[in-house]
Amino acid sequence: MERKYPIPPVVYINFGLVFVLLIAIFFPEIRSSVSKVFATPKPISSGKQNQAIQLQSSFRNVYRVAQAFVVSIRTKKTEMIFHPYAFGETRDERISSLGSGFIIDERGFVVTNYHVIKNAEIIEIIMPDGRIFPARYVGSHERADIALLKIPSNDRFTPAFLGNSDEIEVGDWAIAVGSPYGLEKTFTVGVVSAKSREDLDETGQTHIQTDTAINPGSSGGPLLNIYGEVVGINRMIRSASGSSSGIGFAIPINYAKKVLRQIEQNVGQNIRPATLGVMATTPLPDHRKSLGIPKDTIGVLVYDIEPTSSAERAGLRRYDFIKGANGMMVHNINDLREQVGLVGLGGVLRLKILRDTQELELSVPLVETSYRKGP
Repeated sequence: MERKYPIPPVVYINFGLVFVLLIAIFFPEIRSSVSKVFATPKPISSGKQNQAIQLQSSFRNVYRVAQAFVVSIRTKKTEMIFHPYAFGETRDERISSLGSGFIIDERGFVVTNYHVIKNAEIIEIIMPDGRIFPARYVGSHERADIALLKIPSNDRFTPAFLGNSDEIEVGDWAIAVGSPYGLEKTFTVGVVSAKSREDLDETGQTHIQTDTAINPGSSGGPLLNIYGEVVGINRMIRSASGSSSGIGFAIPINYAKKVLRQIEQNVGQNIRPATLGVMATTPLPDHRKSLGIPKDTIGVLVYDIEPTSSAERAGLRRYDFIKGANGMMVHNINDLREQVGLVGLGGVLRLKILRDTQELELSVPLVETSYRKGP
């Protein structure tokens, strides 16, 4: 009886592959049709989108640079929580929150906002590679809303490139990187909407305004220019809903550099807000003439002084003309306010004044104001 041997399945598979190969060789139009099925055609050619592609590459370059020095700041503090169903009952609960920051020195110094770490019992720095370090508090400046932390490690870290915020112009690209709503390494793009925006809050310092999306958790992160340089520290937003409405504000990095120098001189301390206790303004021509102030001399005229204030205690008088503070020219009251803010409570403000046509220098210790009670 004749024995039949079954044909192995692999033979059928090989025959099928050979058949497909022959079709692809001898019928190129079929091969082309199959390629089109699996291809991903672009509706617009890259040639027509050359400028947009170059801009896209620029943003990618900024992100690649920034992600090395942008960190997340996680804080924990105990808060008293009221029981939702039992009136008057409370319990202590540890609350976590997340902000942003960036490395400014290869030794691991990190800048963030003061309000990000205010009253925190535990501060942790989450690195770009996921490592978590317990942060060491170096110092802070309450009014400027800037804090300096240190990563307790002997490793070398990639620092940010600090730019020149005086050089920015309205319309420049403005890029934010941070952790809004806890979403780490979030990258958003906008433009500088205004610079030197004043009188936003009690600090009196100027801010960079941007329409770059900044949300809760972005605070303390960097505002970057198109070169990947830090030009500001993202601080706050104006919004009825609490979310980004296209009006965000950042602390200019040039001002932040001055604050950081103050923090370095007061390690371990929080520099608290101080007041000088004067009311001053740019004098009118008639005031200049009657007080003997040259018309081209820059400064502000003191027209009133608060009782028991730092100014009164140091001997400042009405109609003194303040020309400089801490070696800086005083063009207006905001310049004077900035120098008072930088020095902070417990510091000494050095004033250059014009009194009765005589130039004087006055050292003003900034102290707590204790208002006099009635007679």
